[in-house]
Amino acid sequence: MSIELIKVIFLSIVGYLYGSLSFSLILTKILTGKDIRNIDFKNAGAYNVYKNIGKGWGSLVAVMDGLKGYVIVIIGFLLNMNPSHVIIAASFVIIGHCFPVYYNFYGGRGGAPIIGILLPFIPLQLLLGLIPAVIISLIIRKFGTFPAFWLLFVLIEILLLNIDDLSSKTINALLYVMLLTGVMNTIIIMTNRDARVVKE
Repeated sequence: MSIELIKVIFLSIVGYLYGSLSFSLILTKILTGKDIRNIDFKNAGAYNVYKNIGKGWGSLVAVMDGLKGYVIVIIGFLLNMNPSHVIIAASFVIIGHCFPVYYNFYGGRGGAPIIGILLPFIPLQLLLGLIPAVIISLIIRKFGTFPAFWLLFVLIEILLLNIDDLSSKTINALLYVMLLTGVMNTIIIMTNRDARVVKE
């Protein structure tokens, strides 16, 4: 077994366990004594906290969730791993966030963690995709859809524009992690997971 493979396995495990930490659950429990998964649209994500607990708390959760992906990527860089391998390992943050081992596999939808993963690689594309995503979300008055629109515009940019400073393997890994997030959300929607009531 190569050293690089050992690093990928190690970082993937760390990523999943770190991703499984649900800051929306933790903060909501501390602040209200309730389970965020039983509030409003029953999703353990930053927007549910933003809408029902407080804008400041929701923003804090979004940052903390985003840092999940960002921190794992930085660790991968510090371990001198291949960038595409770093992204693959970091993708386990999203799996952990959506299906956390600590909370009966009932978590969020991965919007903030994937932004944290993408940020070190394509900051300009994220910035460019941010503006139309915000505009559309405000027009339709459904700000909870903002991450989906943001990722959609970033995906279009990756597919249509040349990113000279990234290898094809790294770009493919970024496309993989975006596809993975879509698959996770499809599973969540098709299984009607967020409609369940959680015992507190």
